[in-house]
Amino acid sequence: MSLYCRMLILCMLATLFACSTDEHAWAPTPQIWQDMSIRVETRPSVLRPGMNEFLVIANRQQRGFTSDLMVDVRTDHSNWKQAMPDGALGVYRRALPVKDVQHDHLYVRLKRKGKMGEMTFKLASPGK
Repeated sequence: MSLYCRMLILCMLATLFACSTDEHAWAPTPQIWQDMSIRVETRPSVLRPGMNEFLVIANRQQRGFTSDLMVDVRTDHSNWKQAMPDGALGVYRRALPVKDVQHDHLYVRLKRKGKMGEMTFKLASPGK
């Protein structure tokens, strides 16, 4: 085997090992409020201490996205902040501080047509 082929194989293996990780993306179970399924994602997808962007995604069951919603969010270490709509697709974004990934929570407050509801999402990944 030529030196070029060996180096190419070595580089490919190094790339594969660098891309693999034991960390898992935070993916809490969606919750239901009124006729909407509320799902949360983060950027980066693996939560870390410091600022993390939270995406609250509201889907109306059987009818697609909803845009007539006001969303406020907070963590254990922040006050309520309005999450900003990302277009009219039912996606709301806000960066918030996280100090302890294993014990902190994300709190979501929803307002729609004069009604209000609150949800709590644990930041710890299941099984940890």
